[in-house]
Amino acid sequence: MTIKYLNNNEINRLKWDSCLEASINRKVYACSWYLDIVAKNWGALVYGDYELIFPIIWKNFLCFKKVYHPLFCQQLGPFSSSEKLLNNQQILLDLLNILDERYRQFYFSINSYSCVSFKNIIHDNKLSINLLDRVNLELDLSFNYQQLHLNYNTNTKRNLKMGANYDFVIRDLKELDVFMRLYKKNIGIKSNLKFSEYKTIESLITYSIQKKIGNLVGLYDSLGNLLASAFFLSYFDRNILLFNFSNKSVKVNTMTILIDQYIFEHSSQNIILDFEGSNMLNLKTFYKGFGAVENNYMYMIK
Repeated sequence: MTIKYLNNNEINRLKWDSCLEASINRKVYACSWYLDIVAKNWGALVYGDYELIFPIIWKNFLCFKKVYHPLFCQQLGPFSSSEKLLNNQQILLDLLNILDERYRQFYFSINSYSCVSFKNIIHDNKLSINLLDRVNLELDLSFNYQQLHLNYNTNTKRNLKMGANYDFVIRDLKELDVFMRLYKKNIGIKSNLKFSEYKTIESLITYSIQKKIGNLVGLYDSLGNLLASAFFLSYFDRNILLFNFSNKSVKVNTMTILIDQYIFEHSSQNIILDFEGSNMLNLKTFYKGFGAVENNYMYMIK
């Protein structure tokens, strides 16, 4: 079996997505439709007849191509239904050697499943590749709500107790333009997102809802004002909190109430609630307040 580099127009989308869906480490970020939305240019390294796939996102930089990590696409790297292939050190080394030969610079993520294998290969072969650990936080929702609530920290429980004094309503949010306007107001200034990146967010939400794997919800006060909103993307047994905002001028932590309601509605199901991180201490502390645990990934940099 050989590893081939395929340009975007050479990729068999049906085989690609079938491989990903069967993968033991599948992530929605590697779906062909998802990559099409978040990246202008992407190709792939493919082992055999789509037995293992490795998306490569690149852009032109000066006079050469550079592999980079796009926004809203947390974990990539190799995907396969075969544990043997994903842990085959020679195959993984060959992938790295191809990347090293093709690209002068690269900066991309490796999914949590493959981190240890790549770390060992880079160390054992003394490769000039830097690694950067990244935090990802997850909550197993297979337990009943009472058990999950027991693992909330004191601050989370206090915020919920304060919220019980208000007549908040949580329901589906149908108006994407309302979400985007308030997302820009509450998140955009701090994140310094570009116009094109807001369009990417819109496209991800719109397409996911069309495919019936996206859920946009809002928390409203008694007057119908939208105080917080979150977008969850469901892919098999994983629900990802992909985008969210809350109105900081409100005295109560409305995002705590919204997430708690989501946990209540999805408890006792074989689902992982994926908070996506973060390395930022305040967000890390906030998500850990719901009992989330770390399942980290890494960046690979040359």
